[in-house]
Amino acid sequence: MEFEGRSRIHSHLDMAPLIDVVFLLLVFFMLTSTFLVPEAIELELPTSKTASNSEQLPIVISSDASGQLRLNGEAVDLAKLAETLRPLLENEPEQGITLRSDRQTPLSRLLKIMDEIRAAGGRNIALATTPETGQP
Repeated sequence: MEFEGRSRIHSHLDMAPLIDVVFLLLVFFMLTSTFLVPEAIELELPTSKTASNSEQLPIVISSDASGQLRLNGEAVDLAKLAETLRPLLENEPEQGITLRSDRQTPLSRLLKIMDEIRAAGGRNIALATTPETGQP
């Protein structure tokens, strides 16, 4: 038996406010996020008591502990480092070169990299270090 005075209440969910909230959250997270481009390889630079701050030189050669070598962020083989570096030094032979090497890199490998830089005509080589924070 159905009463005439009562009608069924039809409820529905309005999707417009839900979509608005989702888009507001999306915009909020897009605006508050920082997009940093991480450096290509992770390096643990050696420390130095006499290190001084200087601006980074335009040519950067990085070597990690596993032996991976990068010239301005692009992978390069040690045997081809001199020929890849030579065109960058043609116009300005006294241009500075920053050598960033992991502290676990063997000294013999570091010397080979420096020899290749000199073979390409590089004379102004700076070794990147981090300042020592604690006293021994």
